[in-house]
Amino acid sequence: MTLIGLGKNAAGKLPPNLKVIGIPGKRRFRKLTMLWKLARLAFEQRTQIYHCFDPWALAIGLGIKTGRPSVRLVYDSTEYFPAVFRERKDLPLPVRLVAYAFVRYLEWSAIRSADGIIETNATRAHRFIARGSKPVLVPNYPPLDLVSEIHTEREPWLVYTGLICRHRGFDVLLKALSLVVRKLPQVKLKVIGKFAPHENIETWTKEFLKNSGLKDSIDFLGWLPSYDAIFSVLQSCSVGVVLFQPDWSNDYANLPTKLFDFMASGLAVIASPFPEISAVVKKTGCGWLVDPTSPESVAIAIEEALSNSTECAARGRAGKKGVIELYNWESAERTLLTLYGRLIQ
Repeated sequence: MTLIGLGKNAAGKLPPNLKVIGIPGKRRFRKLTMLWKLARLAFEQRTQIYHCFDPWALAIGLGIKTGRPSVRLVYDSTEYFPAVFRERKDLPLPVRLVAYAFVRYLEWSAIRSADGIIETNATRAHRFIARGSKPVLVPNYPPLDLVSEIHTEREPWLVYTGLICRHRGFDVLLKALSLVVRKLPQVKLKVIGKFAPHENIETWTKEFLKNSGLKDSIDFLGWLPSYDAIFSVLQSCSVGVVLFQPDWSNDYANLPTKLFDFMASGLAVIASPFPEISAVVKKTGCGWLVDPTSPESVAIAIEEALSNSTECAARGRAGKKGVIELYNWESAERTLLTLYGRLIQ
């Protein structure tokens, strides 16, 4: 198996049957050079199956399949890609509309030509089903070996992971935190991630912290080097926060990996009441659903969670139980292997 993608060549020990080729990421017009190199490397692989994880990789895969009809092509749609490009506010409207139309065309081509389409949840899969396709659902659940022992002693800390940006509710979370610390001065927020480069959220955050007196209540940890390092932080906290905003279609339809990371670590969650997220929270009883646009609503949930450690711990245990019994990679893996088994026959 060969994995070609953006980044550096993999360091450390790899499985004997895996080769990793890293390509430095480029931006703007230099991205065309990067894509050409990616296409050349992919074409050189004399493999039976090409598994494509984004529209640009899909375009390359469709080109290879045109020249080699015998290869099997899989499109793994890890995002609601048409909406991602349509809603990128950092791009001019004409560019966004052209990108949206092009990605829609590529996905239509995948429906006609790909041998398998994978989606991570039913909400996003609907766009393929509406066009007569039958996508395979392979959710991004965590492996069971990452499920941690429940720590009986946890700090009254919240944790936020991933890209720090407005469309994932970071500004709402800070406003809510400023309300909570008045009643619970011991609360802290641990932030694992980096600031989004396409908006002024970093400047806004620094100004807000300065004016609100929250500097001592937040630890910015940056990107951590491994899952073990991330889970070490999660296990010290009590609540994981997922505040995706409703005006981003991709996030509205998302079932984020971080939700299951929190659950696997025994954290209660405070989350947006969107279709995929709310289904998990309600099924397991692992947390609170809140209006993600309202700092007051978020603050009430934080206060309830951190003021009642018994209830918070119970919801954390319920989330972990859900991961062990259902929301784990071992259950999703079987679906993926069944697809591959059909393709190599």
